[in-house]
Amino acid sequence: MNIGIIGLDSSHALAFTRTLHETQETLFSDVTVTAAYAGGSPDFPLSISRVHTFAGRMTKEYGVRLMPTVQEVAESTDAILILSADGRTHLNQFKAICPYRKPVFIDKPFTLSTADASEIIKLAEEFQIPLMSASSLRYAEALPECTRGDILGADVYGPMHVESTQGHYFWYGIHSAELLFRIMGPGCREVTAFSTDHDDLITGTWKEGRMGTIRGIRSGPESFGISLHTRNATRHVPLEPSYKELLKSVINLFKNGVYTVHPSETLEVIRFLECAEQSRLQKRTVLMEM
Repeated sequence: MNIGIIGLDSSHALAFTRTLHETQETLFSDVTVTAAYAGGSPDFPLSISRVHTFAGRMTKEYGVRLMPTVQEVAESTDAILILSADGRTHLNQFKAICPYRKPVFIDKPFTLSTADASEIIKLAEEFQIPLMSASSLRYAEALPECTRGDILGADVYGPMHVESTQGHYFWYGIHSAELLFRIMGPGCREVTAFSTDHDDLITGTWKEGRMGTIRGIRSGPESFGISLHTRNATRHVPLEPSYKELLKSVINLFKNGVYTVHPSETLEVIRFLECAEQSRLQKRTVLMEM
C-alpha cells in the first residue's frame, strides 16, 4: 500500500513515516510512504520555518517523492495522511482530493470550527471516503481497559500550548479533549471553561450527569495523565502518546474499513473545543448544541 502525505510542516510527517517504515508490525509490512506535498502556512511561523527542512529529510531519508499539488499525491497513492500543522487548511485540502475517493486520515487539529468539520464529514459521506482523525493520546498503551458504562467521570491533564493562528484550545487542547472523549464517550451536553495566565480548566457535563474535566498546563511539567473514576475505584495513570498504536488503527481503516474513532465523535470533540473557546471568552456555560 502506497501512502501519500499532504503537509510536511509537522514533525508527525517524519515520525509517522519512520514508524510505518521501521516498526516490525505485520500490518505495516506492505505499507510505504511514497509521495508528499510539502505545503506550509506563511502566517504560521512554526509551520513555514520548518517545512523545507522536513521535506528535505523526507526525500533524503525515506526516498519520498515531492509533488507540486495535493491532487498529484492523491492520484499516485492508495491512501492519504493529511498532516498539515495548520488546521485552517484541512477543509480545502480535503476538498481537492475528494474526487480520488482514497481513504484519508486528518491529523490534529481536524479543523478549527464545527462548520468546517461538518463540511469535511459531509464530503466524505458524499464521496464514500473512509475518514478518520484522532490524537495519538487516545492510543496510550497505559490506558486501562474500562467499559464506558462503568466510568463515573474523568480528570485529564496535559500541556496547553497556544498558537495564535489555531485558536486558544485547538492546537494542544485537542489532545486532552480527545483523551476525555476516548474515556467518557459522546454525549457531552454543556461546557464551562476558565483561563488564567498559567492554566486552563474545562469542565464538560455529560447527559447522564457525569462530569469530565481538562486541566491545561502552560506553566509546569510537559506531561499527560488521567484520574479515572469508576464504580469500584479511582485510578491515576500517567500517559504517553503512541504513534504506533494510532497508525495501526489508521492502517486498519485503510485496509479493512474498521473504525476505532467514528467521524461523528470527532465532530463532537471539535464542537466541545469550540464551546470551550466561547465559554472562556463569554465567561459562561455553553450548551453543546450540534
